[in-house]
Amino acid sequence: MKYVYDTQTLEEFEKCLDELISMYSLHENVWLQSLYTKCEHWIPAFLKNVFWAGMSITQRSESMNTFFDGYVHAKTNLKEFVDQYDNALKKKIENENCADFQSFNVTIPCISRAPIEKRYQDLYTNAKFREVQHQLADIINLDPVLLKANATVKTYLVEDEIRAKDFTKLVTHSVDFSEDNAVAKYSCGLFQMREIVCRHIFAVFKCNGIKTIPNRYILDR
Repeated sequence: MKYVYDTQTLEEFEKCLDELISMYSLHENVWLQSLYTKCEHWIPAFLKNVFWAGMSITQRSESMNTFFDGYVHAKTNLKEFVDQYDNALKKKIENENCADFQSFNVTIPCISRAPIEKRYQDLYTNAKFREVQHQLADIINLDPVLLKANATVKTYLVEDEIRAKDFTKLVTHSVDFSEDNAVAKYSCGLFQMREIVCRHIFAVFKCNGIKTIPNRYILDR
């Protein structure tokens, strides 16, 4: 299912799902049919225009497990649970206050001399700035190819890799870049889902000599 889950477009998802069904003769599988009827709720290709604040499908339960980690166990009784819940909550607040202090008093150094990175450093929290840096660092591996251009818009293809624990997959994203206002429309959907500009846009900006990030790509934190 990983090749279905990691598809980048609706067309690719439909194609991979058909191949999976044919390969394992799953045409009459009721469970798979029920999943398909709700695919718009769990397949990332359907959710690229929805803001998720970086949350994954399983992140809510994972976050809850992390919250109680070290405080409760299988044999914890009700009274101990209440006491430990208070302790866990206090620790969470303490960690958040510490993170706020770090953001206001500790500056993460830039990894380049790019004015775009410097502006993000000045405006974003440390946690979000690290996410931006991760995208900026990855543009060294990207080489946008100009597919077509008209009077105002250039369309680029950007080949990239999706890496997971046990496989690597090559994908090609498209970026439409408007020279008039430095606006980019792109297929990966990172900005829509997490409000972080993706490396594909940064790579196209670099190709076009964009030194200052447009305000539309810097959101209030």
